[in-house]
Formats: sequence, structure tokens, C-alpha cells
Amino acid sequence: MSDLTNKERDQIATILDRRANEIAMFKSDKKELPASVEYGLSLEIERLRHLAGRVNPPGPEGDEQ
Repeated sequence: MSDLTNKERDQIATILDRRANEIAMFKSDKKELPASVEYGLSLEIERLRHLAGRVNPPGPEGDEQ
């Protein structure tokens, strides 16, 4: 990951977060999802948010980039 700029990391993290939110909205729209689909979507949301945090971890408090 060292070959990515901070701006690129931020953009990747934003995209991953956006996709996780889109999946979460899909889940809330579909009230009758089978449990296995619900579980799979939940895992994917967690995975995307975890990757976003790893690609662009939050800096220390007050650290503006």
C-alpha cells in the first residue's frame, strides 16, 4: 500500500464505505430475505468497512491531512 497517495487511499476507503452502505440499504429494503442471504450480506458489509479502515486508517485526533 505504500505506493498509494493519501488522496488515493481516501478515495478507495470512500468507495468501500459507499458500497457497504448500499448493501446495508438493500438489506433494509428487503424485509423477507432468507437468513443465509442476510448473513452473507452482513459479512460483506463488515468486510468492506474493515478494508476501508485498513486502506485509510483514521489519524490521531486533530490530525488534518
